[in-house]
Amino acid sequence: MGGKRTGAGKFIYFCTVSLSIFNLTILSLSGCAIFEKGKIALTGDEAHRYILHSQKLLAQGDYEGALKDNQKVLSLSGNKPPGDEALFNMGLIYAHSGNPRKDYRKSLSSFKKLVEGYPESPWVEQAKIWTEMLQENEKLNQMIEKLYETLGEPKPADIKIEAHAETQEFLLRARKLLAQGDYEGALKNSQKALSLSGSKSPGDEALFNMGLIYAHPGNPKKDYGKSLIFFKKLMKDYPKSPWIERTKIWIGMLQENEKLSRSVEELNQVIEKSQQVDIEIEEKKREKGK
Repeated sequence: MGGKRTGAGKFIYFCTVSLSIFNLTILSLSGCAIFEKGKIALTGDEAHRYILHSQKLLAQGDYEGALKDNQKVLSLSGNKPPGDEALFNMGLIYAHSGNPRKDYRKSLSSFKKLVEGYPESPWVEQAKIWTEMLQENEKLNQMIEKLYETLGEPKPADIKIEAHAETQEFLLRARKLLAQGDYEGALKNSQKALSLSGSKSPGDEALFNMGLIYAHPGNPKKDYGKSLIFFKKLMKDYPKSPWIERTKIWIGMLQENEKLSRSVEELNQVIEKSQQVDIEIEEKKREKGK
């Protein structure tokens, strides 16, 4: 029991310790992919599977399931990718017109977190466009609230607050130009990609890019009407496109803002007419007083 170990015994003991150290070394080396501050973190493949699964659930209309998958990816990614993609997806889910729990404030929060937390992310440009769109939606709703207050009427319930290598090269150039703020250049390259694609992919991506360019807050020629036209064309010409779900969300958002803008214009006209009537009444009173 307490005697000295034999040479063989020492060898066995040494091997056991060495194997243990080897195992610990392997665990520590893999810890950057598996452990983070005491929490189990997703590996790249696992995160990618969750992202793909969430996209399938979103296409099936399972918004809660899609949201949970992305929240899981975000919570276990720390401040690294694919946490940026998870945030982008969450923003889309909360803004989806078909989501019974649609929440533009949560959508806006997700996009803002992406822009602030992942400034180098490839999703930043789209997140900025969404941020602008959602903020404009909020402003329009506030304007409508004030206009109805001016009229002294309650706001109606129906107004809610809330390819080939050359083609790919054109698309890549368009994305780079958009990120640099060259909207005309990005549009021209997307148009070239579309003309070369005919009715096949990646014409769908080219149309999506053109919709984004016309909706971009920094574009001096921003035109939501044209943006809507390109998104609708994508829906019509490429019904099985992988860009369909995002396009549906964009169309829903643009149509809602279009409706709100018309409401603001109509209410302003009502107020102007009302003010004109008041002026005419006052003038008649003054004439009678003479």
